[in-house]
Amino acid sequence: MAKRRQLALIKLEDPDDRTSQTVPLGKQADFEAALAPFNTATDGGTPKGGSVTFYGPGLVIEIVPMDGLVRQALVYCQNEDFAFPILYRVCRANGWKLQDMESGQMFG
Repeated sequence: MAKRRQLALIKLEDPDDRTSQTVPLGKQADFEAALAPFNTATDGGTPKGGSVTFYGPGLVIEIVPMDGLVRQALVYCQNEDFAFPILYRVCRANGWKLQDMESGQMFG
């Protein structure tokens, strides 16, 4: 079985400077609203242990909101052919970036 690719979904203070500090992705409600147009949402269940899981085409996204803010999200790509077009559009629409957890490479 292929290894699931792990990515971090982040927002940079200066989107053009990849070395700038990260800032929150937004409030939890705003984060959910940003994912909704891309067929990505929770299953409606009760969050466990403070984390919230979103399911989308070929991907799973986990967040742990702190003080109502989403500081970063962990993305698991289950099927990259489905997930990457969605993730690129989500990033472009919201000014977010994806960072590969193994290589450090940044996308978006």
